[in-house]
Amino acid sequence: MIPFRLGLLLALSSLSAAGNSRATMHVVKLEANRFVPAESRVAPGDTVRFVNGQGGPHNVQFMAESIPATAQSLINDAMRERILPLTSPMFIIPDEVYTLVVPALPPGRYAFLCSPHWANMRGSLTVVPREK
Repeated sequence: MIPFRLGLLLALSSLSAAGNSRATMHVVKLEANRFVPAESRVAPGDTVRFVNGQGGPHNVQFMAESIPATAQSLINDAMRERILPLTSPMFIIPDEVYTLVVPALPPGRYAFLCSPHWANMRGSLTVVPREK
């Protein structure tokens, strides 16, 4: 009977630890030709919801020149709809949402911009390891 109790205790403690490492939802608004917030700290498995606001059309284009090829492939696979590699469709309708589940990217900064407003509409995802 003791091994059963020990096994049950171990199972419950691992469930408790898993509960602390849940994915988080992040919202980034595309508003008045800027991303709000401009930088988001995310972990693999988190969801980022890009929400269109005013001043469109807008989109999200990850900057290929600053991202290693293997990470580009992971981002492309995570972007369900694209008009070009690393580039979301255009958002025209207010409150339109584009969702990205952060893939298993190595820690680092992943810069993006809005193609029509590239000169001043820039942001980034800083990927950090998931806390255990």
